[in-house]
Amino acid sequence: MPITATPFHFARQWTAAAVLATLGSIAPVWAQPIQLVAGTLNMFRDTRGANDVGVGQGDRFQFGADIVGGSADVSLGATSSGGFNVGQFLCNPLAVNGNFCSRSTPFNANRLDPWTLRFSRGADSLLRAGPSLVGAEAAVPFPVSVTLSGSGLTPRISWQVPGGFVPDGFRVNLYDKSLLQGNGQADVVHSVPISAASTFYDIPSTFSSGLSLREGGNYTINLQLIDTRGDVPFNGNNAQILRRSSSFFAFTPLSGDNPPDVALPTVVDGVYNFNIDQVGPGITFIDPFVAVGYDYATGQGNPNFASVILPNVGDGQFTLSFNDVTGAQSVSLAQGSQYFFGPGGVSAFRVSDIETSAGLDPADATAFITGLSFTANGSFTGTMTPITVFVAEVPEPGRFALAALGLLVIGARLRRQRRR
Repeated sequence: MPITATPFHFARQWTAAAVLATLGSIAPVWAQPIQLVAGTLNMFRDTRGANDVGVGQGDRFQFGADIVGGSADVSLGATSSGGFNVGQFLCNPLAVNGNFCSRSTPFNANRLDPWTLRFSRGADSLLRAGPSLVGAEAAVPFPVSVTLSGSGLTPRISWQVPGGFVPDGFRVNLYDKSLLQGNGQADVVHSVPISAASTFYDIPSTFSSGLSLREGGNYTINLQLIDTRGDVPFNGNNAQILRRSSSFFAFTPLSGDNPPDVALPTVVDGVYNFNIDQVGPGITFIDPFVAVGYDYATGQGNPNFASVILPNVGDGQFTLSFNDVTGAQSVSLAQGSQYFFGPGGVSAFRVSDIETSAGLDPADATAFITGLSFTANGSFTGTMTPITVFVAEVPEPGRFALAALGLLVIGARLRRQRRR
């Protein structure tokens, strides 16, 4: 007697087949072939400035692409045709682009030959020939006199391009130092390409990541000067870039009434470094975050400090120490009083006796505005080094007395530049 399958048997067989088909359709992401977002493969020379966001500084080759479906589980390496190898390392997607994948290696003028880029995920590997580096022999310069202006949460960033270089565009990235990636770097919360004709950018109320600037937040602006392949206008795609400079400037949103332009510092190992194109006998205001004192110094070839004015912080009484032609000096100075150092000025001085009880926020770039004048016209490339102490408790819980610094430049020249 023949055996006939019951509907139950058929149902059970169909269910098993369906399960197998379903499992095949939901295979884990790492089992899927690596795919690059079309038109994003890139390799270029990247001259990076010092920074406090964890990005490797110096002259680099940067390479990578965007990965379809996200880059978190993809590693990237490369090999030059001359045999130089860059080992595999995991990509780090950004808040502004979850597909972003990049690596870098030190620039070497003898390695402008073709490269092969390796993308790996589990057992899957994808090789792609990197774009040509011909034309990247010269480095792109850094901008100068980068300034922050405007109070509130939509400030303006302004800059100057050194003479002799004409960019094809700019990019402004904004790092939030309270948000860290898996590799320890601060995350990029806003990224936007800027026209080559621009001299300023107004930070919007909502970032490209969907986040917003926070009052009292601790940020770093990354300003990139970009030379594209074929000198086409930059549209934000790294695949266009042949070479760029990438500089970093720490800042905190301003509040209240402030002078019109805050020239921002680059932070290196807790020391705040400036690159201001022109200063002179007119008053220039320096603005650090917080500390119990500061050491001020001019850079090589800068004019000397002629005078100083200190703000109303704490009890408004400070000690000013310096060496002049007569030897070591130490004087008391009240807030708002302009102290003149005497003929010839000085190249360095210290301000001390800032009370820890003032509770100045280390992320506030407007906490201690110091006015300076100089003995002659020139550039200011000097530094301000905080004298810090650990404070177990300050008026706002959880904040510590560390230090940071911004620079505020008041003068008709910078005001004119803002209006261009």
